[in-house]
Amino acid sequence: MKSPRKRRLAVIDTVFPWKQSGFRYWECCEIFHQRPDTLFFAVNVQREGFPTTVHRFEEFKEMAKENGITDVYCVFLNLACSLLGCRTLPSGMNLPGSNPHLDISTFLREKSIRLHTTLYPGGGMGPDTPAPFLSLIRERCTSIFTNVQEVLDEIPSSIFTPVVIQTDHYSYKKKSLNGKIQLTFAANRGVRKGFSLLANVFNQLDDTFHLNIIGDWERDLHLLKNRQFTYYGPLPPEDLTSVYQQTHVFLYTGTQDQFALDGFPVTAAADAMSTGCLLISTNPRNDCLTLVAGKDYLEVEAMSYAFVNELNWVKDNTAAAMKIGETGAMTIKKLFDCKGVVKKKIHHIFQS
Repeated sequence: MKSPRKRRLAVIDTVFPWKQSGFRYWECCEIFHQRPDTLFFAVNVQREGFPTTVHRFEEFKEMAKENGITDVYCVFLNLACSLLGCRTLPSGMNLPGSNPHLDISTFLREKSIRLHTTLYPGGGMGPDTPAPFLSLIRERCTSIFTNVQEVLDEIPSSIFTPVVIQTDHYSYKKKSLNGKIQLTFAANRGVRKGFSLLANVFNQLDDTFHLNIIGDWERDLHLLKNRQFTYYGPLPPEDLTSVYQQTHVFLYTGTQDQFALDGFPVTAAADAMSTGCLLISTNPRNDCLTLVAGKDYLEVEAMSYAFVNELNWVKDNTAAAMKIGETGAMTIKKLFDCKGVVKKKIHHIFQS
């Protein structure tokens, strides 16, 4: 009787290794830690540090045959559809961001290689993504991981997994109650991130507060009449930790966008929460899958008075506010920590 072949994983990404990608970088580091025989491939190989060699995508087929790859893992809808050759609907609509040159579907079928994917917001997954694309993925993927309610509803077999947070890197630090209340806003520039709302809020606060701004917001700083802020610009992960550890409150002022989809909490917010920051945030999609409002964070409407009221409450009740931040940090550690999330994914991949 022929014994079953040993399972071995390959991870395929587009741009990698890339620390600015956040969860993708940390997740791959943890995959390598838990499964050191994993092979990694990227369409555009970067020169950033990573604990093992990252190979060019063009080498995948030959190396998969030589090394007995049985399973492939990737993140994002457009990459999964590209690899599976299902980037176009019968209507002729192409999935945004997909690439016909990445189609390895015939090779995967010939070698009986299973494909597993994580569908997080972005990467072709938006508010108006046609359901037929999800149906194509459901039919062709062995495992589907997601934190998107619409995916969980459309694909009942999909597996809920929060975004990966490297809680050892973004480690908890008890906040000082002396000095100014440090606020931090961190996001890549985009209308839905709500910088104008942030500015309206901060302009109404007194000098008890200081604001740290991270991201490419230089063109928007003129909106801030309150000058008690520090602008850092974009920061790499190794520099974010020290800012977050000195921060009392992380602000997320995002709103719903017809063109793009954000998870909840956004990754930057979860990173900050891991260090003990109190999250004060909108929740545009009413996501209740992980965090409990009033216990793990404070939820507000996308209105300046709502943020101002909560921040003034923090000023008058700083110790109580930091206790919510501490509870939020414990929830992030319990649900989002990369070790546990990756262990769960690997379990499902190799049990499939």
